[in-house]
Amino acid sequence: MPKVTVVIATYNCSHTLKCALASVRDQTFTDFEVWVVGDCCTDDSEQVVAGFQDSRFNWTNLPQRFGTQSGPNNEGLKRARGEYIAYLGHDDLWFPWHLETLVAKIEQANADFVHAVAVILGPDRPPEGLGAPNSRRSLAQRWTPPSTWLHRRTITEKCGFWPLPGILPGGVDFVFQRRVHLAGFRFAGTGQLSVIKFPSPFWRVYARSSPSPQPDYLERMQRCPSDLHTSLLTQMAVEAIERKESPDICATLRLFLTAVRWRVVDLYGMDRWPLSTYFKWKRRRYDQRAWSVRGLSSFNAKSDPANYHASKT
Repeated sequence: MPKVTVVIATYNCSHTLKCALASVRDQTFTDFEVWVVGDCCTDDSEQVVAGFQDSRFNWTNLPQRFGTQSGPNNEGLKRARGEYIAYLGHDDLWFPWHLETLVAKIEQANADFVHAVAVILGPDRPPEGLGAPNSRRSLAQRWTPPSTWLHRRTITEKCGFWPLPGILPGGVDFVFQRRVHLAGFRFAGTGQLSVIKFPSPFWRVYARSSPSPQPDYLERMQRCPSDLHTSLLTQMAVEAIERKESPDICATLRLFLTAVRWRVVDLYGMDRWPLSTYFKWKRRRYDQRAWSVRGLSSFNAKSDPANYHASKT
């Protein structure tokens, strides 16, 4: 049995999927299997997976589209044989040491759920770090990207599978992470940057006419990962210094208001009215905007999570 099962949810994005898989293949930790689960893909994603000619890479395609990573991720969980589960976005990249550091952390800390640090890259914005531990914020309210996660497969026995879209206080990934945290499982962070995330709304993934950035970053990573790692950390440090020395009043005010909002959430809780209603409204509004920004047409996603709980194997 493999130590880790890597689950990659994908939909018609084979050009970035190829880069994501290459970053998995190049991991220093090699005891893994990969399940690439298509969300009713109609492109050449299956051929891309087969092209690696790696017996650890597996492909399956859902017959019905969910329009969210929940459906493919749940299918991957059903098929997983690994003790641990890791997720990778089909447009994200892992540094070669990603799985090695996560597995070491979860075992050293005797944790159930660990996460790394990601750098968020956009075409017209400076790099931003996300996922560093912060003792002042609970993981019940703080989101970390799934591409940074590693968790024990057995947590689903208590927490269930990923939620499907509906009236939720946040994204399906945040709700899943929050459910695990509130169930009392042990969390830990590596504190190490090992993920490059390219948020699809920033890059208009399905509406791009220009080349995608992933091939260039993958080439730099394969040539010398430590140089790319240092470059990204340096850019984030320089940006932080510039903000400190030349503060923007509007940006500072937004940060202050955000800090106040999350302090209120920590003290009051986000499951009580009116905050619960506000966060659900905010998520619906984000989803509506994100569909068009990504270049996708809206549709009604499958909404019956009972099918996955009933068919769990």
